[in-house]
Parts: sequence; structure tokens; C-alpha cells
Amino acid sequence: MRRRGAAKVNALLRCALRFHRDERGDALEYVLVAAVFVLPLMALFDKLKDILGDYFAMISFYVGWPFL
Repeated sequence: MRRRGAAKVNALLRCALRFHRDERGDALEYVLVAAVFVLPLMALFDKLKDILGDYFAMISFYVGWPFL
């Protein structure tokens, strides 16, 4: 069990070192694009999903309230 955990930690460290040694900045570009565009869009989609869920809950309540 420890060997698998150590292998995972080593893989993460190798990935981090690869970002550090990247002279051209290609990998860092992808990370920056993800940080600038993808993460805010994910937060926006999560918020919109909550709003849409509340809207459908409101509609289902209004349709069903005379029968409650």
C-alpha cells in the first residue's frame, strides 16, 4: 500500500518538476489558460446550474400547489 502511495507522490513531483524545467513555457501556457478561462467558467456553470434548479423547483411548486 505504501508503494502505491509513494508512486503517486513521485508522479506528482515529476509533473511539478516538469513544469519547472520547461524552457519553452508550453505546459505553463496550458495551465495559465485553464486558470484564467476554465476555472471561472466552471464556477459560472455551477452557479447557473443552481439557478436553473431553483427555477424548475419553483415551476413544479406552482404547478402542483393547488393539489397539495
